[in-house]
This record gives sequence, structure tokens and C-alpha cells, in this order.
Amino acid sequence: MSNTVMSPRTTIPGYERWRRQIFAITWIAYAGFYFTRQTFSVAKLGILEDPVLSTTLTKSTLANLDAVYLTAYAAGQFVWGSVSDRYGPRIVLIGGLAMSAIATMFMGLLPALVFLVPLMIVQGLSQSTGWSGTLKNIAQFFSIGERGRVLGLWSTNYAFGGLAAAPFLGWVAYSVFDSWRISFFTGAIVVAGVLVLVIAFQRNTPADVGLPPIEDYHSLEDLPPLDKDATAIAEPSASFREVFLTVTKDRMVMTLGAAYFLLKPARYAILLWGPVIVAERLNDAGNFKAITVPIAFGVAGLLAPF
Repeated sequence: MSNTVMSPRTTIPGYERWRRQIFAITWIAYAGFYFTRQTFSVAKLGILEDPVLSTTLTKSTLANLDAVYLTAYAAGQFVWGSVSDRYGPRIVLIGGLAMSAIATMFMGLLPALVFLVPLMIVQGLSQSTGWSGTLKNIAQFFSIGERGRVLGLWSTNYAFGGLAAAPFLGWVAYSVFDSWRISFFTGAIVVAGVLVLVIAFQRNTPADVGLPPIEDYHSLEDLPPLDKDATAIAEPSASFREVFLTVTKDRMVMTLGAAYFLLKPARYAILLWGPVIVAERLNDAGNFKAITVPIAFGVAGLLAPF
């Protein structure tokens, strides 16, 4: 690493282009995950109307499958962040997108409880790769001083994904093909396309494309200047256990984590069951209308970060 800290006005050919590219591809990647995350929500309407499957895949069974998925999703959050730190976000994102697309495809092909349980576990674990992987990538290309503004814009990805995925999947499944199975296949195809884009355009760090670290390229205006006589000492890498204990002892982190934990059930109740709730309340609503009504929730979420 260079010992010279460049001023904010210093420019290096190609650096800004790569910053924009990483912003865009990570935004697309996280929004793309929703096209497999919401397939089960869209398919529930057709499954509950299916005279064969509805006898075994009742609403309570589908809810239990959601619980299996969310449990795996929560467990994955404790794993993939450390994996991203150790091996880089690229392998995590590529693996997560690939696993999600494959699991979703098989969910449409094998909609039996004995298959859906393991597939929901795989889906939960693969979906949880998105947040830690993309945030790690953003941190490599944007300095601490600018991340507040950048993340305010970047975080619209989850709102857009929740807003766009369900109506698109529902339109293809029920308006074009009239088959709930198609929602799984469509979601898998979309995520497979996102996977190709990530392979082509994502890189872990500026060093991977011959650029200096962001700390050298962009001064950290919110941090005090370093003492000229200070000697940099490399800190040893912390183990997963040490990182976990450090985080759990931080009161602010635990407070924010508890608040987020309490907000999640409300959001996922709408995300996973909105179409079914609307269909039951609006007797004359078709499946596509039942899917599109809950997107009002997503519209507000898209505007809120601004």
C-alpha cells in the first residue's frame, strides 16, 4: 500500500468508472435476489387453488415452510460476512446467486413437502449471501466519509426488488402462462441472468483491477490526520469467535439489531403473505391483482431512503 494519502481532488484514470460499476452491479445483484426470494409468495396463490397440492400444502404448512426459510436466512447472516472477509465477496455472491437459482428451479419442479423443506433451507442460506457480500464490496470502493450518502442511494435496491419482483413474476405466471409453477422458473432465469452480470462486471477490490485502495484514493475527511511519526502496525486478523464477541458486547449494535429484528416480521408478513391476504379480502380480485396491490408497501420503501 502506498504511504501517500491523495487529496479528494486527485483523480486516477478509471477509478470513478469502477466505482460506478461496482455501485451498479451490487445494486442489481441485491435487487435481483428478490426475483427468487418472492417466487414462493407468488406461487402460494396457485398452490392453494391446486386441487391436488392444497390438501397437503395447506396455509399452515406453507407458513411453516416460510419459517424454515427465514431460520436458514437468519443463520446464514452469521456465516457469510466472515466468509466475505476471508475470501472476498465475489465467491459469496456468485455462489449465493447460483444456489438460489438452482433451488428455485427445483421448487417449481418438485413441489412436494419432502423436497420443499431442504430446498427452503438452501434458499434461505443462499439469500443471506446478498447483504453481507454486497456491503463488503461497496466498502472496498467507497470511503467511510462518503458511505452515508452512497448507501442512502444504494439501499433503494431492496425496496425496488420487493416492488418489481412480485408483479413481474405474477404477470408471467398467471397472465401469460396461467401456471403458478412458471413463477419459480421465471425467477430462476432472472437470477441466472444477474449471476452472469456479476461474473462479468464485479470485482472484489480496487487492487483486482490495478488500482490503489480507496483509503489512498479518497481521503477520509471525517477522521483525524495521522501523526507523521506514527508507525503503522498491522493488526492480526480476528477470528470469527473474537469478532462475534466484540459485536455482541457493543450496546449500540445490539440495540439496532433488536430494533431491526422486531421490524422484520412486519415486513416479511407483507412480502411473503401480501398476495394471499389481498386475495382473501378482495373476492373478485384475480391472482395478478392480488399480487400487485401489496406493492404500495414497496413504493413507500423506495421513496423513504431519499
